[in-house]
Amino acid sequence: MTPLIVGAVLAVIALVFVLHPLFDDSARPSRTPKKVDVEAPAGEAVQALREIEFDRETGKLSDSDYGTLKARYTREAVAAFREEESEISGDAGDAAEAVILRYRKRQLGCSECGPRPEADAVYCSTCGRYLAASCAKCHAAITEIGARFCRSCGESLAA
Repeated sequence: MTPLIVGAVLAVIALVFVLHPLFDDSARPSRTPKKVDVEAPAGEAVQALREIEFDRETGKLSDSDYGTLKARYTREAVAAFREEESEISGDAGDAAEAVILRYRKRQLGCSECGPRPEADAVYCSTCGRYLAASCAKCHAAITEIGARFCRSCGESLAA
């Protein structure tokens, strides 16, 4: 009789051990989607995109209607996100970022060889042409390959 009781107790313990993760909420990973601020314009567009995706998957929305609505809501979401980004980057605290963006826009390409991979290149590494194509002082065109001085004012073209 003792082996039967010990076996039954071990079976109950094994059953509890196996079924415990199914009933324990703290061990279960969260599968809730990321929360979006629905009050914000971008949040409204994202919510609308989720709704039309759900409607398409459940068969409530045809593919042609889905394509039209998705394009519209995507444009709205992108515009809202860009507007939010411009509001954020317009702060005075982002002066360093503004300097970096101006520097990146300054990256020039050669008129013969195209864009250069070197961000701070003054001359093209392939043909030797001055990348700015005009003098910084007098704005005269620089056409000579490998020119180190402006023909008009004599200003040094090297940094």
